[in-house]
Amino acid sequence: MRFLILIALIGLSAAGPCEVCKTAVQSLKDVMDSDIVPKAKSVASKMCTIMFFYDECEEKANGVINFVAHYIANMDPAALCSKLGNCEESAVELVRREVIGDNEDEMCRKCHEEFQDIVDTLTKYPSIKTFVKTILSTVVCYLPIENCDALVDGVVDQAFAELDQGSQALCVALNLCKEE
Repeated sequence: MRFLILIALIGLSAAGPCEVCKTAVQSLKDVMDSDIVPKAKSVASKMCTIMFFYDECEEKANGVINFVAHYIANMDPAALCSKLGNCEESAVELVRREVIGDNEDEMCRKCHEEFQDIVDTLTKYPSIKTFVKTILSTVVCYLPIENCDALVDGVVDQAFAELDQGSQALCVALNLCKEE
């Protein structure tokens, strides 16, 4: 898979920033389907032994890692690259997908609960943003993704910025709730 990603990125080197971004974000999405999230949680567990909020660190870090991984896995690459400023919004064709999961009401309720947990964690421990970015860059950027560290920083920052729109809008964007 790494070879195919490398070939795709070489082929896109002459392409514009939108295509490069979409390919890189798709690579991140593909990686999120692999064993990266458990690896990130393992790194977080080890790093939590030296953090100032040690008693809650692993639980809180894992919750934020899950949020960012879910965000990356469920966002359309073109839409995300548009939000990052690499694609023009007029070039983005958003496609609404069905709500994921078997029990729509349960998925939606859980999304709202987890949203509040993430907001509370980020409010209480603002440094956890940098902590999670460092962990994800460490475990993801072995891939030949152009400007991987900057991409991970941008995507994680965008995921946190999306929290400002409120739980309903974010849960709909992540296809965990129906639009009302």
